[in-house]
Amino acid sequence: MKSLLLSLIVFTLLGVLGCSSEITVTQVGAAGRIDYGESISPEKIAQSTHNLLGNFFLEEDFEKHPDELIVKLENLFRNEPQPSYLAALADCSLNIGLRFGRSDPDTAVRYFLSAGLYSYGYLAALDRPDLLPYNAERLLMMRIYNLATSEIFGYLHKRGLHLKSSFTLSAAGNQRVNFLPPQYELPLSPENFADFLLCADFRTENLTHISRSFGIGAPLICELTDAAIKGKNKNLNRFAQQQTLPGTLMIKFNLLEKGKLDAQFLFLDSRNNDSVPLGKFTLPIEQDFSTPLAYMVRNPLPFDYLTYMLQPEETRQMQGLYMFEPFREDRIPVVLVHGLLSNIRTWMQLINTLQSDPVLRKHYQFWGFTYSSGNPVLLSAKMLRDDLTDEEGKLKQSGVSTTMFSRMVLVGHSMGGLVSELTVKSSGDRLIEPLFGHDYQKILNTLEPEQKNFVEKMMHFEPLPFVKRLVFLAVPHRGSEMAQSWIARLGSYFVKLPIALVTQGEGVIKSLMDRGVFMPNDTKFATGIDNLDPGNRMLNILNTIPFAPGVVYHSIIGNRREDGVPGGSDGVVPYLSSHLDGAASELVVKSGHSVQVNPLAIQELRRILIEHLRQFPELKVELPEFPDKVGNAKTNKL
Repeated sequence: MKSLLLSLIVFTLLGVLGCSSEITVTQVGAAGRIDYGESISPEKIAQSTHNLLGNFFLEEDFEKHPDELIVKLENLFRNEPQPSYLAALADCSLNIGLRFGRSDPDTAVRYFLSAGLYSYGYLAALDRPDLLPYNAERLLMMRIYNLATSEIFGYLHKRGLHLKSSFTLSAAGNQRVNFLPPQYELPLSPENFADFLLCADFRTENLTHISRSFGIGAPLICELTDAAIKGKNKNLNRFAQQQTLPGTLMIKFNLLEKGKLDAQFLFLDSRNNDSVPLGKFTLPIEQDFSTPLAYMVRNPLPFDYLTYMLQPEETRQMQGLYMFEPFREDRIPVVLVHGLLSNIRTWMQLINTLQSDPVLRKHYQFWGFTYSSGNPVLLSAKMLRDDLTDEEGKLKQSGVSTTMFSRMVLVGHSMGGLVSELTVKSSGDRLIEPLFGHDYQKILNTLEPEQKNFVEKMMHFEPLPFVKRLVFLAVPHRGSEMAQSWIARLGSYFVKLPIALVTQGEGVIKSLMDRGVFMPNDTKFATGIDNLDPGNRMLNILNTIPFAPGVVYHSIIGNRREDGVPGGSDGVVPYLSSHLDGAASELVVKSGHSVQVNPLAIQELRRILIEHLRQFPELKVELPEFPDKVGNAKTNKL
């Protein structure tokens, strides 16, 4: 019966909260690489290559004698080193390699190696973007190079050679290519990575925005080791579970004396680099931020949404502050705090869209804070304040600058907004006195020192000076009637609060009950669900506490019926509960409660983050100007 009731709770709450489809990836493997980005098909050489083959009666060699074709084209190039001849060599080599495809990979890789070598040589030595800025042949060579790089890496990866050195492969033109040790220009040292996978081998699902940009190289999914994720390799922070980072792979070729060739894999940090030097010029890097992000959340977390809410103690290992990328002192943290019956995965759509903006990518870093939404809001807020304060302490102790850290932005969805706002308010005695009475200090003095400290930190708090701006997404500042429904009451009943609060010897509630503060029928301490009740005493008290001076805050609110109209409800939180008179801006979008995945809401957050950068002219950021009204947003100048 209990199992049936719990299933009913999660089904009903997920429907009400409007959770979106889970983001994931589908593995297409090597056969799908050709369709990744611009399509290149077997036997579909460029028209210019087709013309060249016709000019020298080489069509039959292309179809039946590929090795002889490569020799003849090389001779043409030696006698007359025109870029078009080298381009034809790369084009033919790639298409012949694709023709052999999966049936004869050992032969295919010889042609892929030639295609990579010829296209690299074209781009490094013969290309002239200064004289021919709109040269279509350049784009063809970049596409050929990228696909050839993917195919070579895939071949070596399957054989466990992709990170090895001192081995040799033969190209179709009989060149012997010696592979040197890989070169890493990644944000973490090589031992932090468990594996590197080709983005081209996967296709994202359920993303509303694909964050990719054309350039040179093969985009990678860089998987972190468990030790790196948990921060055991001297990182300043732990990462999200199953964390991946975006990267881009290149192969550098170097012609030595006596015709010898060296090749070297170069692993680039595409999150922090947009271009790479090649020859005399600089080319943009091919970037894919969506596929690594979708791959990261392809598997379910150790605990489902319902368990995470109902079992705060059992799921403690998942709770706390996470980073979605390695810490950088030159970027402002944007800390994302999720809502009820949720976790950090609720932010994937938002992160995926925002990180495609080069200005935001350069000046911000995304962090997440996750907690069991079954916890009382005061406890979750204490955890957030403690984690952020500890983070500041670690940064200062490590000697890095905290200038950008002190410009932090918090973004809270639903209950996460209530948790976030307690980082910028001063409680005084507003909370503890109504709960404990006028003699609360005497009662606190009867507790064990650890218990007293726990209660005081949860009930007494001051604004964190480094939090400068908040963005509230569908936040029930005045509660939600959903919390009064039978399904919410049932869910609250099943929440098992942490032992630090409840029954065991160190339990604060038990100690206070022993001292007469609580009567036995009060031992059902308010859960996070209870805290959303419009009549909840804690919630009503928090609404009387003003925001700290100088803190800027914004509201993005859902209305199920129409855009831009103050009023109505998102299905969970009514407008009157989400609205704040002092907000610097307010946007109402047509949306259910999952406002954080609404494209218009995400674009409004982008606007707010850009406005935040305007406060710091020393950054010298070229920023777009926004009109007073953005779409149907009601906005104020900051």
